[in-house]
Amino acid sequence: MAAEDVERRLRNLEQENASLRGAISLLHQISNLLRGAVELEPTCYALLTGVTAGVGLGLNRAMLFLVDESERKLLRGAAAVGPASPEEADRVWRSIRDDSPDLETLYEAGQREREHPGLLDQRVRATRVDVEGDSPIAVALRAGTAVAGSGEDDLGGLLHLPTSVAAPLRGRSEVRGVLYGDNIYTGRCLAPLSQLVFALLADHTGRAIEAAHQFEQMAQQARTDALTGLAHHGALMEELSRAVERANAKGHALGLLMVDLDDFKQVNDTLGHLTGDALLAGVAARMRSVLRASESPYRYGGEEFAVVLPEADRAAALAVGERLRRAVGERPFAVGGDEPLRVTCSVGAASIPQDGATAKLLVAAADEALLRAKAAGKNRVVAAGAPG
Repeated sequence: MAAEDVERRLRNLEQENASLRGAISLLHQISNLLRGAVELEPTCYALLTGVTAGVGLGLNRAMLFLVDESERKLLRGAAAVGPASPEEADRVWRSIRDDSPDLETLYEAGQREREHPGLLDQRVRATRVDVEGDSPIAVALRAGTAVAGSGEDDLGGLLHLPTSVAAPLRGRSEVRGVLYGDNIYTGRCLAPLSQLVFALLADHTGRAIEAAHQFEQMAQQARTDALTGLAHHGALMEELSRAVERANAKGHALGLLMVDLDDFKQVNDTLGHLTGDALLAGVAARMRSVLRASESPYRYGGEEFAVVLPEADRAAALAVGERLRRAVGERPFAVGGDEPLRVTCSVGAASIPQDGATAKLLVAAADEALLRAKAAGKNRVVAAGAPG
């Protein structure tokens, strides 16, 4: 064999060894991130950071699609990382090159920005993929294996087929979704070894996503009142503290309602606790039916409920309180007895910044308003600082 051939083969072997060492290092780094990310959103972002960052696989874009639990013929966009334009790509890559951050640093920086999703992330989260469709995402799901450069873009121009790669996210018992990536800006196809690493990452992340999903289910159960299905007092105080912090930082209003059923003790005393429990569950369901997605109800304790209202000033909080008062009082509740049961409620309303700048002060102001609503004759809504 000629010396030149030997030298060329040695160079190739050195390059292959370097690539393998890099692949093993990347798998190790992402495994460490996934172990620390027990919730679903951080788990997704750990994977996406690893397959896009300059210290990772280096794909221009990465997207995650998860099987829809309520409609299993669809995949829903769960998260995406990557620039939305060549100009943004150039800016991001130059910053990574200049700062030389490690993968964990990039991940932590991205986590801090999750409240401000980029254009690509927003678009992917609004996307639904038919599992019987022709996209690489659907093809990978049905095939149960990674695919590269195959399929069609039936998602409105979202994908870049020539450089696309997609792999199923396999849990222990079922496929949880699909990882997709491409190089839409550089136009480079992923090398075979990188495709293998991509598929291994998808496999590993499928199990991590499954574990994160189970963790969130248990966490939700721990935060939920079993009778009404609403989050309980402890969860209210945690969320209210965070909501107050956000409102104060941004100079926004924040409303809080305290809602108490009128004469509930008589229901328990005359009709029994089973009827009282059925009434509480019915009231909680009716409250959920008339509240908007951003308006979060909680069971505060006993027959008392609370509702957190982001960006609601005193007038807006009063309006929501009146909506709840009418919803509870205008129609009777079927609670298993011979006759439907009629009940009314009293509501106290408070808001930031008028009624205090802390969660404790906000609760105290709403409670005080609720007591005045009770004292003024019940079945009414009273604002903090206002006469009953």
